[in-house]
Amino acid sequence: MVAHGDRTILDGLDLTVPGGTSLALVGPSGSGKSTLAAVAGRLTDPDAGTVTLDGVPLCELPHDVLRRAVGQAFERPALLGGTIGGTIAFGIDEPDPSTVREAARAACADSFVRRLPHGYDTPCAEAPLSGGEAQRLGLARAFAHPGRLLILDDATSSLDTVTELRVGEALTRGGSGAGTRLIIAHRASTAARADRVAWLHEGRIRAVGPHARLWRQLAEYRAVFADTDTDAGAGTDGTGQARHDG
Repeated sequence: MVAHGDRTILDGLDLTVPGGTSLALVGPSGSGKSTLAAVAGRLTDPDAGTVTLDGVPLCELPHDVLRRAVGQAFERPALLGGTIGGTIAFGIDEPDPSTVREAARAACADSFVRRLPHGYDTPCAEAPLSGGEAQRLGLARAFAHPGRLLILDDATSSLDTVTELRVGEALTRGGSGAGTRLIIAHRASTAARADRVAWLHEGRIRAVGPHARLWRQLAEYRAVFADTDTDAGAGTDGTGQARHDG
């Protein structure tokens, strides 16, 4: 349970994410998705209950062990490290240049970084970035520091559909190097690529299962994407892609 003042944000959650799988968090604004992601990465602690990683309560893990085990990417990533390459490498254990470039490719950032005046050595202050480019650097940083858990909190919201698809494919095939993936999803196509979806509403889990099944059986689930995903109705499975049988 997580509360803020008199308001209960999360309550009665019992959720297990099998190691090595991806789980999309879906729900309307205010349903508790970001709070659940923050609790999973121990950016905040629950007021009641226990969050574990591989059976170990997060509160018992030393800070440096936790930061190595959990990677996170956010909607508005902080550009730390001085240079573009330093931003991607920034962390407890700094990866080698080849790992940095591989992570940038997985995040669809390598092409625009190479066009900068000094490539990966370009100072952040001399590299004006769009919102989508900054998000791709944040994703690359998370990909460059693989751990047991990768959390994406609105980390692809500024990406165009094609780039978001490519990043999602990298996550699906394990290109990020991360084991378990927890992804806040606003697009039906993002939810469809996850192994399972947890549908949140008013701080509680309404259903857990594959996106295709939830989309097919639950009109209320489909309605979650109606105002946020212009492609939600384009395919029969809610992915924005037509399906063909046979």
